[in-house]
Formats: sequence, C-alpha cells, structure tokens
Amino acid sequence: MTTESNTRYWWQFFFICLGYIAWTACRIGFPVGLSAMGKQFAWTAFEIGVLSTVFLLGQALIDIPAGYWIDRLDRKNLLVGGLLGIGLFTLLITIATGFWSALIYRVLFGVMEGIYNIAAFAVAGSILPGNRAFVNGFTQVFYGIGNYAGSTFVGALLKAHPGYWQLPLYWLGGLSMAYGIVSLFLFRREYLRRFETKNEMTEHGFVRTLGIVVRNVKVWQAIAIHACNIIPSWAILGMGNYVFVEYRHYDPAFSASVFGIGYGVGCLFVPLGTIWADRFGRRPVICILGLWTAFCTFMLFNAAPPDWTMIAFCIAAAFGINALYTLGYTITQDAVASASMSGIGIATGLAGGLGYLFSMLGGPLVGAFIPLVGPLWAMNLVVSGGQILVVIFSFWFLKHGPLPRTLEASEKLAEHAA
Repeated sequence: MTTESNTRYWWQFFFICLGYIAWTACRIGFPVGLSAMGKQFAWTAFEIGVLSTVFLLGQALIDIPAGYWIDRLDRKNLLVGGLLGIGLFTLLITIATGFWSALIYRVLFGVMEGIYNIAAFAVAGSILPGNRAFVNGFTQVFYGIGNYAGSTFVGALLKAHPGYWQLPLYWLGGLSMAYGIVSLFLFRREYLRRFETKNEMTEHGFVRTLGIVVRNVKVWQAIAIHACNIIPSWAILGMGNYVFVEYRHYDPAFSASVFGIGYGVGCLFVPLGTIWADRFGRRPVICILGLWTAFCTFMLFNAAPPDWTMIAFCIAAAFGINALYTLGYTITQDAVASASMSGIGIATGLAGGLGYLFSMLGGPLVGAFIPLVGPLWAMNLVVSGGQILVVIFSFWFLKHGPLPRTLEASEKLAEHAA
C-alpha cells in the first residue's frame, strides 16, 4: 500500500463526506419546519411525530438491499443516484397536500438517503480498513456540519418568513441535486473499492449471502446495541424542536440553534470516541458513552435554562449519541470483517436497515407518550431510557479489550469466529 494510492482513497472518502453534508442538511432541516407545517395542515402531535421519523422506514426497507448492491454493483452510480434522489424528494415534499402525501414523499426520501448512507459507511469501512472505527467516526464531523447548516439555515429562513416552510426545502433540495451532478466528476470507480477477493460472502446470491450474515449471533448483538441508541437519536432530532417550540414556546430560530450548534459542534469530537474504541476496546467505551448520553439528554430537556447552558448540554449529548451511532456500524462490521473486506456492505446494510426500522419508532413513541406523561417525560422515557439499555446490552454482549489492529490479525479472528 503506497502513500500515493492511500492518499487517493482518502480523497474519495472526503468527497463522499461532502455529500454527507448535503443529505444531512436535508434530513435535519425538515423537522425544523414541522411546527409551521403542522399548523397549516392541522396535524396532531402523533401525526407530526410520525412524519418526523417516517423517512427511516424508507431507510429500513432499502438498507439491506443497498448493502448487497454496494458489494456487487457500481458504487459510483449508487452514490450519485442517492444524492440526486435526496435532493429530488426534498423538493417534492413542498407539493404535499396533506398527511399521506407528505408521508409518501418522506418515505421515498428515506429510500434514497439509505442508499447513500450505506454506501458511505461501506466504502469507508472497506477502502481504509486499518482505520475503520476512525473513518466511520470521522463521517460524523461532516454530519455535524450538515446538521448545523440545515438547522440554522431553516430556522433563520422561518424566522424571516414565518409559516413559509417550503422556502428552505427549495434551497436544500436544489443544492443537494447540484452536488449530485458535481460528484459525477469527483467520484472515481477505481478508488471506491479495495482489498476485495471472492470468498463465501460474495460468490453466492443475495439470499444465501444474507443467510450467512443473519446466522452470526454477534451481528444481532451489535444491532441490538445500535437500535437502542438510534431510537433516542431520532426522538431528539425528530421531536426536539417540536417540543421546544410547541410546549416551551421557544423561538424557532433559538430552538434550531440549540440542536444545530449542539450537533454541529458535538459531532466534531466523535472521532475521539472511535479512536478510544480502537485503543481501549468497544465495551468500556460504549458503556461510558451510554451513561454520559443518558445524563446529558436528561439535563438538556429537564434542567438546562434557555441559554448557552442548553447548547452546552446538547453539544455533550450529540458527541455521545453520534459516537455510539458510528460504533454501532463498526461493531456490526467487526462481526463479519476479514482482510478481504468482501461482504462488509451487506452487514452494514443490515445494521442500517434494522436500526432505522426501530428508530422510526422514536417520533411516534414521544408523540404517544406526550398526552400520558407530558412532553418532557416523554423525551426522558424514550431518550435517556434508550441509552440505559445501550449500557446494559453493551456490558452483556461485548468482550472487553481492543480488537486486532492489523489486517492479518483481523483475518485470523474472522476465521476463528467462523
């Protein structure tokens, strides 16, 4: 592996991460306008909760096939097509005429987002395998940038044009499609694959390959941990703005800035968590991050005053929740990884698909709990409670100590596990 060739792979990773900014801004920007959208269509809290996270159903449906396509088909076409689709369905949501049409457009948005997301993680985890946890974590730096840009941009436009929720979506959708076109010239097919040989994970068809993965107990243990973190993540991102605007009567721009700055800054520190996981082992790091996130999210929704303190707790929570998000993919890839990196896409897709299938429950659960226990305790039960489950499952399922750090050692571990 030469320095020159390695540099080219890093550049492809960087271009993929720029696309991460685009789709994250579209993903995060939509919930900021849900309060205005709900007033126009007279939606209930439950309906708003469904729309805040229903796009995750699209991701859940497509992630497993997308993971298989990443191993078998043209990765460049999948990445570019995903970006174009993200922009298109962000634009189309503006012509929704009610709850059901909005739901359909959001599910289709999730399908296109799922293709790009799984492609990004699978490519990163296979072209730079010696740094898998780090590169998976580093995607969250760009996720944070997109989160900040999307939240603050939509919040500022809604403050300047109250009720005009379509305007920011025109901008976000158009810019995403523009980058999709530019990426035709940036993505290079020869640097989107690496260290791949035919083995039992790629020479069989989809059904048999999927069967190999689903019979791996460690895959299911990793997915359980991943799901318990991703449900709280989307309860916050889907309903956090709605709770603050509707029940605490915060200005939409302030509420958007809490989550925009919080996630924008918090995600910059995510690579620290993934580096620690490479060095000290998955179990201790994930358990500590779960406890940290449970505490910070409780303080964010229950104790922090509406000033810089709230932003500080959101930064701390975003660091924990997004470090856990990337480690969820990482521990699933660990369960099947070998030196050839073949078949890693379908494992990544399984983590994404089932993780997002469960995470779709985040918004509806909060919406359903609000009439029963109030908005704050609804968030506590779903968010802090989910993080406690992360700690319990991680301590139970994961082994202590760092994983092998060389390709040869990883291959021996995979052969032993088989």
